[in-house]
Amino acid sequence: MMAKRARLLAKQQGMSLVEIMISLGLGAFMLLGIISLMASVSSTRSALANTSDQIENGRYALQLLSEDIALAGFYGMYHPGVGVATYTLPDPCANATNISDLGFAASPLQMPVPLVGYPATSTLPSCFATEAVSDSEALVVHRVEPTQIDVSTITSTNIPYLQIADCDAGLPFVLSTAKNDLNLQIKDCDTLAVAWPYVVRSYFISPCEDCSGGGNGDGKPTLKMHEFSGGVLSTKALVAGVEDIHFSYGMDLDLNGSPDCYVSDPRVDTAPTACTGTWEVDDWKNWANVVSVRVSLLVRGTTASGGDATKTYDMGRSSRSGPFSDGFKRQVYSSVISVPNVGGVRESE
Repeated sequence: MMAKRARLLAKQQGMSLVEIMISLGLGAFMLLGIISLMASVSSTRSALANTSDQIENGRYALQLLSEDIALAGFYGMYHPGVGVATYTLPDPCANATNISDLGFAASPLQMPVPLVGYPATSTLPSCFATEAVSDSEALVVHRVEPTQIDVSTITSTNIPYLQIADCDAGLPFVLSTAKNDLNLQIKDCDTLAVAWPYVVRSYFISPCEDCSGGGNGDGKPTLKMHEFSGGVLSTKALVAGVEDIHFSYGMDLDLNGSPDCYVSDPRVDTAPTACTGTWEVDDWKNWANVVSVRVSLLVRGTTASGGDATKTYDMGRSSRSGPFSDGFKRQVYSSVISVPNVGGVRESE
């Protein structure tokens, strides 16, 4: 009996100190491995999310610009034809207080140029210059909304509407905020023609998405849009992370609807080397010859994640942008966007 009890007590003595220390060491080693794995997975996930956001922002910004640039010069299914109208360069800060400031006139025929740009060396319009980075380029789009409005439903007195005449009334169109002025008719010369709300949109780069508090605000470079729509001037943040933008303009100098060369500034009086056609001295004539726009965007990640401090970026300028040593990853997104309301008309003539 005593021998049996001794054997039972021997089995209940447990682990030695050495065994316990070895077990703790192995456990700590395994725990450290698990923690390292979780940290690596978390870091990879954050990097992938940052890259995904960057790609999404770049593509979305290009999509927004593509849709609006493609509508530039849409004036309610009306185009006077090449060489018929004088195209104006109205101030994008103008509102409907004085309709003549918007650049339309029926006699002699005048219309706003579909697109006009501001290169990095130019002075930006006053209504958004204070929100833009010092060397930001800008692009202004003139057009009407594609949605037709029945004149009988108009109640606002501050929205300029463009109405096109199909009945020979002596006027090709009228632009007015007054409902009573919108009396042009369709082909039956009895029914009022529909009207289109007029809009102006200017795209530029701002140093901040939220610029409140002074300085550079939240410090997130952002693609912004200054808009004249619904008779009201406003500025909207579109896509955060866009820190640079460059426009090159496809010039149709032989009037066949296709770009003959691309330039960064159609305002120059001497034709750039790449352009061999007839170059105009008047700014509005050159802007009226823009049939496509090459857009390049430099988009950075939303958070710093170890960007390449030696990398430079081709924006289509004479020199590359960068390098940057702030730890943000960057990517250039580019697209060539046609302006069918200019080039398409020329192809059909």
